[in-house]
Amino acid sequence: MVKELPVELAVGKELAYDTTIVNGEKAGVLLEKGHVIKDADVELLKMSGLYRVYVADNSEDVFESSIAEAVASASTDAASVKIRPGKQGSAILFSKFPGIISVDDETLKSINMSGIALLITRKKFEAVGTDELIGVVDSVPLYESEEKLNSLLNKITVALKVIPFNRKAVGLVITGTEVYEGKKKDLYTDIIVKKAEKYGWTIDFRKLAPDDPAQIAEAIKEAKRSSEAIIVTGGMSVDPTDKTLAAVKLVGARVVAYGIPIKPTTMSLVAYWDDLPVFGISAGGIYYKDVNSIDVIFTIMMAGIELTPERVALMGNGGLLPNFNPAFKLH
Repeated sequence: MVKELPVELAVGKELAYDTTIVNGEKAGVLLEKGHVIKDADVELLKMSGLYRVYVADNSEDVFESSIAEAVASASTDAASVKIRPGKQGSAILFSKFPGIISVDDETLKSINMSGIALLITRKKFEAVGTDELIGVVDSVPLYESEEKLNSLLNKITVALKVIPFNRKAVGLVITGTEVYEGKKKDLYTDIIVKKAEKYGWTIDFRKLAPDDPAQIAEAIKEAKRSSEAIIVTGGMSVDPTDKTLAAVKLVGARVVAYGIPIKPTTMSLVAYWDDLPVFGISAGGIYYKDVNSIDVIFTIMMAGIELTPERVALMGNGGLLPNFNPAFKLH
């Protein structure tokens, strides 16, 4: 077991944990585990409200940092998740490659109800690039018996992994007569290229098309010859010149959803032509370029998970993205 001592009596002894400092400028570690307490540390610790501390004692118990790392190793997929030891009894989890987050709810629940550790992750099906933060494991107690920890570890299966994108080649059909005729610059391609770079995709086809269903449909047919998925931009609203939905139907694609419960870029389209994903995104993605329905919906399609009307409908739970500005919709 560790020993609890007044800080004055802990001088010369080894701290058994990371002590914490929280003020207006910092929230982190004051003195790290293993630090040998000196006379000068006594006042420093007291200034942080630490009048008593835990010091190391000969013990077979498992301490917080080892608890976090053990639970992280047991609950994550080693092929897709990188574990880095953290301070204050934590293990930090990063993606090894681009893909979407997969979380097993039952295993997550069992860990988080154990009283030993907590697994905190990004949202299920959220898209990530390489080396992105996807989760944290925190130890709850400062130490735990090896028996109790092993009992938990024996129950744990993989709770967190990254599903890779099994489609990589994206075809772009940029609609809009004003862009086709050169009256307006194509603003969408650069935005989608940046997303492709993040997610490890390539843009292998690009064509401009006017607001004509037949010409948009022909461009989609051309893209299908080489691409593993297609994005059609613009032409998705209710104006007389919005023809993307008609074009997608014209090629014979099966429309899963027209209008999706994601804000912004709500007037988007999910379809499959045979097994080829066809995604139509509204022009709003030009303004809301950082996060939009490409990141939320199209990434799921690129990971090989088929979307159904029911699954799309349920995405309204959490579909209000943090970058949406309601000022544009208010009278």
